[in-house]
Amino acid sequence: MHDTWRFMGRFARYVAAAILLAAGVNAGFAADWPARPITLMVPFNAGGSLDRMARGLAPYLSKELGQPVTVVNRPGAGGQVGTTWFLQQPDDGYTLLVTAATPYLPTNILVTGAKYTLDDFAFVNAQWSDYTMLAVHKDKPYKTLKDLIDAVKANPGRLSTGVTFGSAGQISTMMMLEALGIPADGVRIVTYDGGGPLRTALAGGHLDFSVVQGEGSETIRDFIRPLAVFRESRAKEWDAPPVNEALKWAGVTIPVLSGSIRALASSASFKKKDPQAFDKLTAAYKRALENKEFQSWLAANKIDGDWLGPDKTSAILNSNFEILKKHRQLLKK
Repeated sequence: MHDTWRFMGRFARYVAAAILLAAGVNAGFAADWPARPITLMVPFNAGGSLDRMARGLAPYLSKELGQPVTVVNRPGAGGQVGTTWFLQQPDDGYTLLVTAATPYLPTNILVTGAKYTLDDFAFVNAQWSDYTMLAVHKDKPYKTLKDLIDAVKANPGRLSTGVTFGSAGQISTMMMLEALGIPADGVRIVTYDGGGPLRTALAGGHLDFSVVQGEGSETIRDFIRPLAVFRESRAKEWDAPPVNEALKWAGVTIPVLSGSIRALASSASFKKKDPQAFDKLTAAYKRALENKEFQSWLAANKIDGDWLGPDKTSAILNSNFEILKKHRQLLKK
């Protein structure tokens, strides 16, 4: 009996020690994070809006976290290649995702069979929400949206438009063509893997028109002419009417979809495993956006610096997911 009690006593001490050791390891992990450099992974080409946002954020986030922060690009399949790679990395918070959480993540999930869901991500903040606009090269003859549509109808399948698969620009383009009775093959659709290459093609006159990001197209302002903005009201940045005002002559209206919502995320498992480290990341991001020097850089580069935080960001993205779910058939045309 005494031996049994001695054994049970030793066993209880071992269990208590194990519990304390585990608690200490977890606490130490949170206290030490980050202990080495962090990578911001952008699942699109360099030069696009997401890439510019990530590269602008990196040095200021580095300052707040006390570790180097670098940016890498892994483009492909409308962001799906890089996003899949991101989720395959260790869930230790040293690889973070800067992505167009709307519309690319929902499109990958709803249309192209991605093996992930929104629940696999822990969104930290939606920093930059943009609208879209329909633009042509400045040397094209089209002065109004009616001019362009008349040309499309007079030359079936000959005029070209650029899209990034799964983007708000693609969805808006398809909705507009459908409302005007123009079949999907009524224009020549050229697909690009990212906003940067698409804008380069538009600015170079290689496309007849495209629906592109409004604020994100500031870098090609001198080369394009906007014909309509996909907003309920005019945009201060561009001299063009709202799309439904520009379509009045045709007697049609289309839904106005939000453009890209660009956000920073970790894996959901990182947040679950170490909520204290996730909170540290969140606080560092917020402080970075409050940095006066960073605010000046953002303003000069026409990039938003909004702070919504994890809860509001997640609520907005879930709401947008449901909206895009209703329009997913347009992406299969």
